[in-house]
Amino acid sequence: MGKKEKRSALIAEMEAISKKVADEKRAFTDEERKAFDEKEAEVRKLTAEIEDETRNKTLEEFAGLERPESEPEARSKDESFFKVEKRAGGVELRTAMTQADGGAAIAPEQFVHDIIKAVEKEALVYPRVKKIVVNGAGSLGLPYEAADASSAAWTAEVPANAIGADSTWAFGKRSLSPTDLTKLIKVSKKLLATSAFPIDTLAKEKIAEKLTAAFENAIINGTGVAAANSGNVNQPLGLFVASNDGVSTARDVETKESLAISADDIINMYMSLRPGYRRKAVWIMNTAILKDVMLLKDKNDQYLWHESLRVGEPSTLMGLPVLESEYAPVGSGSNGALAGGDYVMVLGDLSHYQFAYWKGMDITVANEVFAGTNQIGFYGHTLADGMPTLAEAFSRLKIKAAAQNGGN
Repeated sequence: MGKKEKRSALIAEMEAISKKVADEKRAFTDEERKAFDEKEAEVRKLTAEIEDETRNKTLEEFAGLERPESEPEARSKDESFFKVEKRAGGVELRTAMTQADGGAAIAPEQFVHDIIKAVEKEALVYPRVKKIVVNGAGSLGLPYEAADASSAAWTAEVPANAIGADSTWAFGKRSLSPTDLTKLIKVSKKLLATSAFPIDTLAKEKIAEKLTAAFENAIINGTGVAAANSGNVNQPLGLFVASNDGVSTARDVETKESLAISADDIINMYMSLRPGYRRKAVWIMNTAILKDVMLLKDKNDQYLWHESLRVGEPSTLMGLPVLESEYAPVGSGSNGALAGGDYVMVLGDLSHYQFAYWKGMDITVANEVFAGTNQIGFYGHTLADGMPTLAEAFSRLKIKAAAQNGGN
């Protein structure tokens, strides 16, 4: 039995336990709770293993991004500590200090061959948004239809009065501006001198992971404005942030029950999208929220959640793919409990989120700047911005606040 099939069997067993308890209208026994928790732990373990098999797709997608333009390099092979190389995805490895500037003329050191590292949070949303490479312009204007034209009218062959012109159709413009995203990694020379792993490979992978993680988090949670203590630096606008420039509060679906998510809420979100947007829509939610959603049923006692049986394909909710993102928010209450006003789920067509690049990623290797601490620095840098461009292509679930007690 494959991992997908085993996970599906475990989920079915969890559903059976939950159904028995619900049918008998009682609480879980200690034995049932223990069995349920053990199966849930195994499901999470299998899910992590399955996702780990496909997580490199994000890095591969990032590496395939074209640079809008190449930068001519005047350095010769003998002038730099490392040879300047143009790589896939616009990644270049270069030194910040040449021999002419006092750089040491020694052979490149290498990293250990096998690196043991923790699994990074997976970027599931970023690969699905629309990406635009900007050539030279200081900003990117995104025209959108601010108001629809009025309906066509039936008229006589020879109307009594002149046919009235439309006066409602209007356009607006949103703008994306290049924002710097950087990452610095410093590595000891001792590690470099005693290892056998290519420096450029390790630097590219680690920095690409961190930049991609920043993209993913911004697409989900970015405020669109300067963050606190950020030096007045803007950031992309996220799907879970209410804004008239992105997904406004008009696209919120409030839960029917206070501090709880029900099957009706899922159905209401689903139906709030027009069929044209719904066909390509995906659900985005945190694991903590998904845990409760997996047990929801419709009025025919059928689960809304369906486990995928194919590796690399997401499971579905109401027939639409579910992206289980660790970056998506959980409840703001104690220990992640739901609180009134929390945004916990988004359903939408991600092709209507646009992410713009003014340059691909580059990595600069600084072998002398940190010489005093026996380290070499790796600088990763890109220019990007992003935002939702069509609010009606998205629906967002908002938790209803607890009812207030009456009286003084």
